[in-house]
Amino acid sequence: MEDKPTSSYTTPVWQNCVHCPSLLFSSASEFERHIQDKHSIKEGSIILCQYGQNGICSALQFGDLRKSGFKYHVREYHLYRKEGTEDWTFYSSSQNLPAVLNDPNRGKQSNFFTKTWGDSFIEKVEIHPSPYLPEINLSHFESYCKKISKRYRKHNQLKDAPPVKTKLKVAVAEENICEVPSIFYSQALLLNDPKIFSKVFPGLSNSPDTNSTIRSLQETLSTYLDVIEMKISKQVAQKSDAFFHAMLSHDTIMEQMARAVKTVQSTRCNITTVKQNLTECPLKLISLTRINQNLNNVHELLKLIGTVQQTQPMIQLLLSTSDYVAALDLISSTQKVLSTHLSGIQAFRHLSPQLTEMRRLIHKMLSNEFLRFIVTDLNRPLSDLSDLPERDKIISIVSGILRLKEFDFLDIFKSEAMTSIQATIKQSVIEIISERDGQNEIVLRGSHADNTWLMCNEGIIFLQKATPNLTIIFKRILSMSNLILDISQMDDVTGNESEEMWTQEEVTSIEDKIKKLIGSLSDYCNERCANLIVTKTDKDYIFSDLTQLAKLSELIEIFSNEFEKITGHYSNTMKLALRSFAMKYIQNLHSERRAQLTATLNGERWKIADVPYELQSVVSKICELRSIPHTLQYKSGGPDGKYLVINKENYAVVATVQLLIKILLEYCDATKQSPDIVQYLVHCMLELIRLFNSRCCQLVLGAGAIQSAGLKTISTSNLALVSRSLQVVLWLLPLILDLLVKLHSKELLLNGFSSIENDLISHKQEIENKICIIVSNMLSSQLSGWEAKPPVPSQTFRNISKHLVKLHEALIDILPIEQIRSIYVKVHDNFKDKLREQLAKMNIVANGSPQHGVVTSELTFYLQTLKTLRVINENDSEDNILYDIWLN
Repeated sequence: MEDKPTSSYTTPVWQNCVHCPSLLFSSASEFERHIQDKHSIKEGSIILCQYGQNGICSALQFGDLRKSGFKYHVREYHLYRKEGTEDWTFYSSSQNLPAVLNDPNRGKQSNFFTKTWGDSFIEKVEIHPSPYLPEINLSHFESYCKKISKRYRKHNQLKDAPPVKTKLKVAVAEENICEVPSIFYSQALLLNDPKIFSKVFPGLSNSPDTNSTIRSLQETLSTYLDVIEMKISKQVAQKSDAFFHAMLSHDTIMEQMARAVKTVQSTRCNITTVKQNLTECPLKLISLTRINQNLNNVHELLKLIGTVQQTQPMIQLLLSTSDYVAALDLISSTQKVLSTHLSGIQAFRHLSPQLTEMRRLIHKMLSNEFLRFIVTDLNRPLSDLSDLPERDKIISIVSGILRLKEFDFLDIFKSEAMTSIQATIKQSVIEIISERDGQNEIVLRGSHADNTWLMCNEGIIFLQKATPNLTIIFKRILSMSNLILDISQMDDVTGNESEEMWTQEEVTSIEDKIKKLIGSLSDYCNERCANLIVTKTDKDYIFSDLTQLAKLSELIEIFSNEFEKITGHYSNTMKLALRSFAMKYIQNLHSERRAQLTATLNGERWKIADVPYELQSVVSKICELRSIPHTLQYKSGGPDGKYLVINKENYAVVATVQLLIKILLEYCDATKQSPDIVQYLVHCMLELIRLFNSRCCQLVLGAGAIQSAGLKTISTSNLALVSRSLQVVLWLLPLILDLLVKLHSKELLLNGFSSIENDLISHKQEIENKICIIVSNMLSSQLSGWEAKPPVPSQTFRNISKHLVKLHEALIDILPIEQIRSIYVKVHDNFKDKLREQLAKMNIVANGSPQHGVVTSELTFYLQTLKTLRVINENDSEDNILYDIWLN
């Protein structure tokens, strides 16, 4: 009994399944069973409905259903469709929770948590059509419908048409029911053959009932006959139209066949004529041409064989004329021909190894010739300045070697060049050693030759002798190297298009090898000379002074520059060796000079010393040039002077200053060294000046000379001598700085000169202050016991005048008058201050009293003494000089 729908259901939907459109259901119960079996998931007692789009039930909002309520669910939602409703899908949703929560137009909603979720959770909003999508209507599909409707009607007509030849198919089916055995279709049906007989009449011989078997066979054969007749009739029926047509057109076909036979015969005759007249002759011509070409190839091959047979005599002829490149080219081309065109000729199977052996012999011969020429060229007399004798021959030799691409001759060249350099150096050493005094015989062979050292002056002589000789040797080496490079660029050596050409890597390789060869020879020569000159171990090999070091440095600089100019390779071996030796020598020499200066300072009596004529001549030359000359020349023969005259001004100096000047000038004479050596010399000079300045301060200002030199006291004359000596050093210091700037303006650090100059000036000022303090203390001690009463001048002012006269006598022969006046001005100022204090104590004022007259008389006597000594300006009146004495 089917459930009746209520009045709210109008349309039943249980007749068809949306997922299985091919199924038709006769009752709602059958539809319910179908949904439960095919469109639901059973998990125990729980049944999950999946009847809907994408396997999801649109009415299942609360998860799974129990089995008892599944039928109610199907009847409620899937058997009938309610009026005005459609199946709900996710496209039917009008809003989702994230869109509601993120709606920026709603703002904060007060009743958000009191609403029930569903379609009415938010207000319905009308969605307007998109302006970016066109409006589609039925008119857009009219053309498509017209075109497809024609095809559709034609399709329906073809589908409704009756099938063709239905009866024929039935007949074929009947024929297939009774198939005739294939034995009846054979051309020879030999019944006397037992096998064939048994196949045609099966079971006849073995059957007990012969009559029944024969009747059965007759029926079978009758059936076969009916089938064959039916097939024949069918075949005749199928081909009847073609058969009658063929019979009707038989005569016409026979006439066409006759005409075709005549045409074929005529065509064959024409083809035969064309073959004889137009084809056979050209083909024969082609054959003859090929034969002629083969004969020419054979002739050329025979001529090539004849030429190859003459290869060895031709090679001998070319070698006799020293045309090595042509001989090697002939060998190379012949071997190439043997490997290509004549590869199968048995008569020449031994020729290629013979040519390879000849190539090896030519290489050995060229190497020997090259060695002989190099030995002859490098060992020519040094007076022979000609460039490469027998140039054509050496070009031929080198060209042949390079054509072989054998570069071992460069090792021979390098070895012989080293031997020549070594022989030239040894010859110069022998000439120098032979001029030594003494009977010791020196053997320059083997390792002893490499360990031979020259004295310093002999090193200078060696460079003077060896530099031009080695320059000539290297010019010869360079001429040979340039010749090899020029030959390596020639086409007959590097090959042409028809021969094996040199690659760019090979051309670059020979250039690099020669460049490295020249550089290694230059380094070797510098190293050998450096070992002879600057390796010293014995005292006899030490320089007597820095002048020889400067000379040696100059010669080494000339040597290095000359070789760099010739070879284009800079080698600093000699400079490094000289630098190492010079640094050690200068260090030892500086230690000696420092010890000498220290000993002289400790023993200095601080008295005026006579100036030797040699020193005065050098100083005069410096004053004349206003700079230190590059070469200092000490003149002798003149008398010694009492003063050192500098720019027409007399300088009284002590012996220590003279020694310091000589040492500094000696260091200046050695500034023609490398910047590193000169920088060390600058350090040594500044160290000596600091030593002199500090020791003078200790010995004089610090009174250390009382113990070291045995002086009773340090007098003002001693102080004045120190001051004057410092002035001489201050005069020399800028000249030394100018010399260093001229020679090495950018390589040296000369910041120490400014600091040492400030130290000297400060020391000089301290000495002047010390003199002023000594005299001022003496005058103060006299004023402390003075009373303003007759007689005038009093004994106090007489003693003050004596002290001023003694000071003048001590300074006048040492210091210039300007410096003396500056000292007296300071003493005078101190005297005025002390006198003002004394007058204040005695309560004496400028009021015209008798005491004021006594003071004025005393001061008049004091001023007369200063005027007599000429230490004040005579144009100043007494009131101007002594005006501030009466001021508080």
